[in-house]
Amino acid sequence: MKAFLALLIFYFAGPPTAAHAAQDLIKFQGPSTLAFEDLVRLAAEDPPSHGVQARLSRVLSEPFISNQATLAGAKPKRPTVAGVGPVLRIAEWNINRGMNAPQIKAALLEGAQFPESLSKPNAQLRGELENLRGADAVILDEVDRGVKRTNYRDVTRDLAEALRMNYVYGVEFIELERIYLGIRKLDLLDLPRQRRAAEMFGVDPRRYLGMEGIAVLSRYPIRDARILRLPEIYDWYHGEIKQISDLERVKRWSADKLFDEQVKRQVRRGGRVALIVDLAVPDSPTGIVTLVCPHLEDYSTPKGRRKQMDYILPRIGKLSNPIVVAGDLNTMGHNQAPTSVKKIILEHLTDYRFWIKEAILRLNPIGIYNYLLYPVNYFKNYHDPTALNFYLFLANQEKPLFNDVRRFRFADGTQFDFAGREARSFQNRGRTLSDSSQRAWKGFSTTFAFNRPLFHLVGHYKLDWFFVKPGGTHRLLSPYFGQALQQVNRAVAGRISDHCPITVDLPLTR
Repeated sequence: MKAFLALLIFYFAGPPTAAHAAQDLIKFQGPSTLAFEDLVRLAAEDPPSHGVQARLSRVLSEPFISNQATLAGAKPKRPTVAGVGPVLRIAEWNINRGMNAPQIKAALLEGAQFPESLSKPNAQLRGELENLRGADAVILDEVDRGVKRTNYRDVTRDLAEALRMNYVYGVEFIELERIYLGIRKLDLLDLPRQRRAAEMFGVDPRRYLGMEGIAVLSRYPIRDARILRLPEIYDWYHGEIKQISDLERVKRWSADKLFDEQVKRQVRRGGRVALIVDLAVPDSPTGIVTLVCPHLEDYSTPKGRRKQMDYILPRIGKLSNPIVVAGDLNTMGHNQAPTSVKKIILEHLTDYRFWIKEAILRLNPIGIYNYLLYPVNYFKNYHDPTALNFYLFLANQEKPLFNDVRRFRFADGTQFDFAGREARSFQNRGRTLSDSSQRAWKGFSTTFAFNRPLFHLVGHYKLDWFFVKPGGTHRLLSPYFGQALQQVNRAVAGRISDHCPITVDLPLTR
């Protein structure tokens, strides 16, 4: 009887229309932001009170979702690629909090001009800009909302409105370093307690929200989104406070000097996440393409990042949709994100534990052999975290993570595409993952660089990746022509971010 009634309704009402579908979309939803008083308590109290912790947990577990662009009439661009046809183009970019927001917007916005003069305008740059601006989904890592360093902007919303795109924003961290150090300064210097918060903490309490997270911008409607919090590898609250305490004890600096060093510490609540977003893409066999956007821990060994990836995989394993894993995986091959060659050298020179470990590792038969083979192994792994891993002699510590992703099978029997076909790869450079990530003369085209790298030997890394589970047919929603857009990132004086954007094309036809 129910089936008969359903048929009658379908006969008289017809199939669902775009207007009906739009009515089902979330216009806007998200958790309440934390009051400044809550932020002070999160910085000062350990553990925080039950009420404050509950409000924090909600901010860290519920994404902000907006489909206002679709509801206002925005449509996907569906760029056409010669020999392939219309594609879903996806971009990923770690934008370093949005520190250069005007330049980021100019890079993404059709017809925009950079606020600064182009350093080297050329055909390659124009091609990269056209590529990036054709993306109908853009994943952004390290995105601020309500933080002083980015002028308290809601970077995600501002970009989405400028580009006429829907958005999702998931919070990784609540940044508390200025508030924590302000409280310490109050205690150490016995400042008058009636001082205004703006003077005490150096932030505007009316505008400070302290959020840093992951964003997805999309011209396709957003059907659902959720935050998957990953296993904690580094404690960003207690670990950073300990570092500050060590500075006080070891260096015995004055309080004022200590607070001059605050930029070196990141006291914050929260941890690494994967933002999972379902986009309504009619060409998909299920009508959905799922974006899985992890940001893996940089203050970790490769083993810790592998643990986080292995946590994600089984939690998406039952999904039958085409899936794109896209994000900053921090695959630099060692612990902690480096920021400069000088920093690496100084840390090693002053860290007695490093030298003890080196003595143990090197002053034994296997260690000495490894020492002699170091140049060979360095070249083997150069710009290639997927290179072979020979554990005892020629190790590549990031390789196990890629092995786990490559071997993983979904419940429907499908796998991520690791084939790297030449015909589907940028400049026909085939091999593992080349159709989703641009290959170079050796390894992959890098996506991260120090401000001052040492020639081209130290300071360049491949950290940002796409892994694609296709649409189940010969080429539908399979990865094509993955690129690293280095010229875009270097198009203005200096650079836009410490990472360059990357793109991949997924065909929308069989």
